[in-house]
Amino acid sequence: MVNVGYVGDREKVLQAYKQSKVETASPAELVLMLYDGSLKHMRKAVEYIEEKDYQGANESLLRTQDIVDELRFSLDFNTGEIADTLYSIYDFVYSALITANLKKDAEVLESAIKVMTEIRDAWEEAIRGHD
Repeated sequence: MVNVGYVGDREKVLQAYKQSKVETASPAELVLMLYDGSLKHMRKAVEYIEEKDYQGANESLLRTQDIVDELRFSLDFNTGEIADTLYSIYDFVYSALITANLKKDAEVLESAIKVMTEIRDAWEEAIRGHD
């Protein structure tokens, strides 16, 4: 027999942990979390597209678009050329998300995943080097 109360409590604890993690993260770690979230939702969208669950794909892609918007809005253009480069990359990913959603094309999404993974890994390496 499953203890339903325990499952609810577990979800509450998990949510509290996630909230605490966000509240105590540095700005650089928050960006890393955004990258991780975008990748999680893009990978889920690929699964949904392959399963022909287009509603699920749409929801995952819209969540990813929100995350990419947050990444774009967080750029500091006073830091030089890197912000312009990142903006262009985010713009590419955002366009790929729209195309993938309209055409239900997992291949287009895979290219966005590849680009975002490279940026995410480079970001993680940069912030871990400064710890």
